[in-house]
Amino acid sequence: MPDSLSNITNNTQNLPASTPAIDLYYITTLLVIMLLTGLLGGYANFLNSPKEERSLMRSLMMGIVATIAIPLFLKVVDSNILNQTQADVINYFVYAGCCVLAAFYSARFLEGLSSRVLQNLQDKVDRTNEVVQENTSKLEENTDKLNQTAEKTDMIMDNQLPTTTDIPDQIPELANEGLNTRSLENLENDNTRSFNPQQMVLDVFLRSKTMFQTLDSISKSSGLTPTAVVQLLIELEQAGKIRKIEHRGQDIYTVDRSNF
Repeated sequence: MPDSLSNITNNTQNLPASTPAIDLYYITTLLVIMLLTGLLGGYANFLNSPKEERSLMRSLMMGIVATIAIPLFLKVVDSNILNQTQADVINYFVYAGCCVLAAFYSARFLEGLSSRVLQNLQDKVDRTNEVVQENTSKLEENTDKLNQTAEKTDMIMDNQLPTTTDIPDQIPELANEGLNTRSLENLENDNTRSFNPQQMVLDVFLRSKTMFQTLDSISKSSGLTPTAVVQLLIELEQAGKIRKIEHRGQDIYTVDRSNF
């Protein structure tokens, strides 16, 4: 039993430290300072005001509001006095002095603080807008470069696409047999001749001077109907022998001749 109790104690000691507890005494001290200095500075502001403009309630309330805004003011000016009060008691008096001044000049203090906060927010918004504009400019520049590259690629492909002069007038081994009007199904049912329809399509690329072919050029060069060519192109594309790309809204086909 003692061993179990000691194990529990050791395990408890080894647990990671939790979030530090809120120091209620410290917070209460600051609140009391703000309340008292707010009343003191507000009353001083009341006595310092012209008699025709005096309002005790107004001066006291403005003083308390001003002292409540002191932590925000210290945050804006990057002051660490609140973090140093616990280490050095003299900082409590410094803090109290700031609160008295804020309460005494409550109206001007609050106006100045609000202007400072709004200015900081505006500066952050301006910096964010500058970053957005810079990123937008870079994006537009990159888009222009991509468009230029795409246009150059299209121009190269335009020069590579076959024309009517690139398609031979007579197709070897096909024109004499009248296969230019026959479908793939008819060719498959023809037992009088052994052939490889896929190779017929690939031969078009091997005979051509260009790297790219269209459905129409393949059909004319191979002597097969467009329907038969479409079926063969799908099979060749699935086999990885032909690659289809889109160019100016038209399907273009190409092959890697190093594989043949």
